[in-house]
Amino acid sequence: MTMKRNFILSTLLLLAAMVATATDFIGKVVDENGAAIAFANVVILNPDSAYIAGTTTDGEGLFSVECHHDCAIIKVSYLGYQTLYLPTTGDLGTIQLLPESTLLGEVTVTATRPTYKLTTEGIKTDVDGTLLSKVGTANKVLENLPGVQKKADGIEVFGKGTPLIYVNGRQLRDKNELDQIQSENIQSVELITNPGAKYKADVESVILIKTKRPQGEGFSFNTTASYYRSRNNDLDLGFDWNYRHRGLDVFGSVWYNDYHDWASSDITLDVNTDRKWQMLEKSNENDVRRSLYASMGANYIFNDNHAIGFRYDTKGWFRHDGIGSFTADVTADGVFYDHLDNAISEDTKSNMPHTLNAYYNGKIGKTGIDFNTDYMFWKDRKSMRNDEVSQEQESRVVTSRSVARNQLWASKLVLSWNLWKGSLQAGAEYDLTNRNDDYINPEQIVPTSMTEQRERSYTVFTEYAHPLPFGQLRLGLRNENVTSNYYNQGVKIDDQSKTYHHIFPSVGLVARVGKVQLMANYAMKIQRPYYFMLNGAVTYANRFTWQSGNPMLKPSVINQASLMAMWRWVNVMLDYKRTGDVIVNVGESVEGSPETTLLTRANVDHADAIRAMVSFSPKFGIYQLSLTLGFIKDWIKIPSPVGFISPSRPIYLVQFNNGFKITPTLSAQANLSFTSKGDKENMSLTRAGWYTYVSLTKTFLGDRLSVQVAGHNLLNAQENIKIRYGTRSFFQVYNGDSRQVEITVRYKFNATGSKWRGGSAGEAQKARMGGGN
Repeated sequence: MTMKRNFILSTLLLLAAMVATATDFIGKVVDENGAAIAFANVVILNPDSAYIAGTTTDGEGLFSVECHHDCAIIKVSYLGYQTLYLPTTGDLGTIQLLPESTLLGEVTVTATRPTYKLTTEGIKTDVDGTLLSKVGTANKVLENLPGVQKKADGIEVFGKGTPLIYVNGRQLRDKNELDQIQSENIQSVELITNPGAKYKADVESVILIKTKRPQGEGFSFNTTASYYRSRNNDLDLGFDWNYRHRGLDVFGSVWYNDYHDWASSDITLDVNTDRKWQMLEKSNENDVRRSLYASMGANYIFNDNHAIGFRYDTKGWFRHDGIGSFTADVTADGVFYDHLDNAISEDTKSNMPHTLNAYYNGKIGKTGIDFNTDYMFWKDRKSMRNDEVSQEQESRVVTSRSVARNQLWASKLVLSWNLWKGSLQAGAEYDLTNRNDDYINPEQIVPTSMTEQRERSYTVFTEYAHPLPFGQLRLGLRNENVTSNYYNQGVKIDDQSKTYHHIFPSVGLVARVGKVQLMANYAMKIQRPYYFMLNGAVTYANRFTWQSGNPMLKPSVINQASLMAMWRWVNVMLDYKRTGDVIVNVGESVEGSPETTLLTRANVDHADAIRAMVSFSPKFGIYQLSLTLGFIKDWIKIPSPVGFISPSRPIYLVQFNNGFKITPTLSAQANLSFTSKGDKENMSLTRAGWYTYVSLTKTFLGDRLSVQVAGHNLLNAQENIKIRYGTRSFFQVYNGDSRQVEITVRYKFNATGSKWRGGSAGEAQKARMGGGN
């Protein structure tokens, strides 16, 4: 009995001694530019160089590993960098790895650090020190990323839609801001195609832009002038300033934009109802937008653990209007029915939108704190006049006045801790949104409506990332609760007011097998309809075409899984997505007027889609190649009066980007993007789309002055679209004013950069609002 008691006591003392002598080694691994290195190997060795314990760094380059034995050496390694051996101390601080280099005779050959790295949510691209830093603006950097496509109204991630974009944690509200960020100030860009629990569940893709750490103090400014020559002349003029002194940072921007857009379309609308109707339409549109954008803010960094700041953005419109015309020939059962001549004018009066963000970023004890609060308000008043002259029927003058008002309050708090050798995040969000849409048609051809959408949502989420010997595991859970009340003429409509409670799990795994990086992800997402999709007001296009939203739309629930592998400069990706209650475009008859089409939206049971891509990004001396091949295939059955409508052909993508660093001060770019014919839901691309871009950039005065000459869409390629609605079909041949020559001159003085550490709350609600900026 005594022996047993002694054995137990000895065991407890031994365990206590092991705990007492255990040492936690913590630190952060960065590259030669100070950027965090994720998934670097950190191994503890004994005096005989035998393995004792090990881990990998997280997405921020941080690690924590515990040692109970005779710890002598810490080995830190990462592919393409020199291995580092360090003596064992508790807090290792920041560990910097340098690229591998080999001495051949009198020539030193330095290994090129990896441009692309896998994270647990997507791909991180290093920009600093690469040819991407010479392309000019953040917009052009994004257009060079594999799988990111340039569209007429911005950028799009292939198969993932329009991404949310953040710069140093702050969401961009005005897409023109991307042209205000110089590519040489960008450190890295992360394309997240599988957003985790800390992002809204209706976000399918996110782009995180991280700028370089600013250097120096005092006053600095950047000036930019861009001239675009196409069918019309466009102009951008910008002035960015910054003052830094110790922990204080004050910054601001003023930009003037003058844009003129032109577009023409040939449209064929076939309607097979009581008779076989056909309308052949030719239209022209001219829009003018002149605005002044301004922002300012301040940050104060007390120390490494505490920072506060605010930022205010607004925009004033000098002119925002458009004129258009179209002619249409209408037949019924092949016999002439009518000829229409329409003259359309539109004038938009926008109140200055107001966007305010305030943040606190810091650490109290072992708890990291990231708090953001946002306020946004904007109001648009639009007047439209349509003079419609009919050869056979009664001519009409249709006028309308519409007002759209948006208001948002949003707050987000994220707490973080180091836990069980990993990192734990827990947070909460609260959004309060009001959206008003008034539409008045004095002639009462379409009904007048005054609707309001009041939405309140609160969310809690948690996400845990744990390093593994071969990679990292990420687990997330998000609980969203949304109450949406719909009002018409001030009266609440119960059938269209909804309450939702959803739980969204996500899991991600990144592993390294030899020199191959692997990633697997699963996430449940949701796609809530934009507010304009829920707007029940009917708007008048012409006597044969009306448009409306659908207040009865339900959110679409998405389950998606993805796999990715990366070896050196080769990246392969495959993902699958099933969407329930998918939202599609539909065309319906107007009651009492079967020849008139009401374009709206509806829910369909489900849709399946597969997306696959392979990218090659080798570098040969002064030449950087990026070749991406991809396709997306949809499976869906859309009910119609004549049976189901289903897509049959996949859509293929080819991106062929070529960068040349001719001299240290001269670089060139030549890009080609191709999108094939194919089908998506009930829409078909009937003509392949091509986009070309070339540029030449020269810097002077130690890179303070730069001049860029570029050509956009030099082949003037356009896309043709056909949409099938069963008894109706819509075919459009579009020709936009996208072929243009650009000349941009930039000058920077005593360049520093904002120390902004803030994030953004309510990002998905802002995106759903649209407009305003």
